[in-house]
Amino acid sequence: MKPEIVQLPKTVTPYQSALAARFEQLQELLRDFPGIREKPKRRGLTYRYNDRIAFVLTRKPRIISLEMKLPEFVADEVLRLPYVRPHKSTRLARTGWIAVAIRVETPLDRIGELVLRSYDFRVESGIPS
Repeated sequence: MKPEIVQLPKTVTPYQSALAARFEQLQELLRDFPGIREKPKRRGLTYRYNDRIAFVLTRKPRIISLEMKLPEFVADEVLRLPYVRPHKSTRLARTGWIAVAIRVETPLDRIGELVLRSYDFRVESGIPS
């Protein structure tokens, strides 16, 4: 006779609840841009502009990751912020792809500025010559 597996109910901490609320705020922020389409991803969401990835929003147990592309000189400047690092796949600032590690205490207005710069860059680079 096999022992019975008992699943304990998952407890949600106040931090996880606040992180879920922050994730929803970021979703609303990204959805508000004209021309952006949201698509589900395995652990999060992608936001596309003209069928090109503009943002990737991923929720992890203790952090939210927001990946975006910025102009090279802006990415170099932004990488000095404590919650910004080069994108995990490229590891190079010269590509312009960065990852923003968002915690509950990360200021949303600062993230909004980065998102706006990235969106403007995406719109400008998406215009045919």
